[in-house]
Amino acid sequence: MKELGEYPLVARLCERLERIFGIDERVLVGLGDDAAVLEINGIHLVLTIDTQLENAHFRRNWMPAFDLGWKSVAISISDIVAMGGKPVAALLGLGLTGEESVAFVDEFYEGAISLCQSTGILLLGGDTVRSPIGLMVSSVVLGVVEGEPIKRKGAQVGDAIVVTGFVGEAAAGFWLLEKEVSDIASLPTLQRCVEKFRRPTPRTGALQALHSFPVHAAIDISDGLVIDAQRMAAASKVQVVLELAKLPLSESLREAAKVVGKDALTLALTGGEDYELLVAIPSPKADEFCQALKAIGIPAHQIGTVSATHSEGEVLGRNFDGTVSALRGGFQHF
Repeated sequence: MKELGEYPLVARLCERLERIFGIDERVLVGLGDDAAVLEINGIHLVLTIDTQLENAHFRRNWMPAFDLGWKSVAISISDIVAMGGKPVAALLGLGLTGEESVAFVDEFYEGAISLCQSTGILLLGGDTVRSPIGLMVSSVVLGVVEGEPIKRKGAQVGDAIVVTGFVGEAAAGFWLLEKEVSDIASLPTLQRCVEKFRRPTPRTGALQALHSFPVHAAIDISDGLVIDAQRMAAASKVQVVLELAKLPLSESLREAAKVVGKDALTLALTGGEDYELLVAIPSPKADEFCQALKAIGIPAHQIGTVSATHSEGEVLGRNFDGTVSALRGGFQHF
């Protein structure tokens, strides 16, 4: 698997499943997007799943149980929203070593319940198993979408690329925790980054804007801005140019990057764990779209354009000196 790589593995599995099940008329969106979409009795159901593993996604010593429960559901809600769907219900699968305290499990579910209550979705159960390799959490979220789902595929030449929030803060938070930086709680700028990593905020409030504007494509940023922009570009067969000077690098990110010895721009481009939305929208509507989001408390910035068609999809970066170069990087499991 290490030799094959994550992308080729996913492509191989998608091709096989698409060949067998993709012809079913109930499947509106099958493989290769943030979530699957099925039409059942005229209702468009959106379905997604995510898994987190101890020592792959988090460390037990710096990930409180409450935050793990919160994040486990939040990351799947983000997938539903990226499809233009309204999340409705969730299930959680929890793998435990058996050495955890009952209080730990209670706190985990308190975090998950808290997020579900704040976003108006139902947590309806799940599964528990013994895990000899450490904590494991799988989350399934079901949603519904009115009208057509928003897919990664659909970005058009001339579109503006808009991102919500401030990319890179969550990755900076990860490194603050990983490097065991002291006094985080006493420094608000650093604490903000840690909170962004531990408790991402799925952008459910953006749903009205996503459906009120002619959004051509969207994806949630989980593995890094560049790699997820590449996924959108590949699905849409276009070239995306990101304006590096326009990336929203917050003061919190800059401060945290200095503390952990990382480059703020690199964290913003490839750090991952942001769970923000990346949207392709006609350029004439971009400013109005950003203002509509800001009016409800969601930061939004135009950071690039769809510049040309491209058979395989490509992401370029316009540097501060005006030169353009290919961008690469982001998280992959293999």
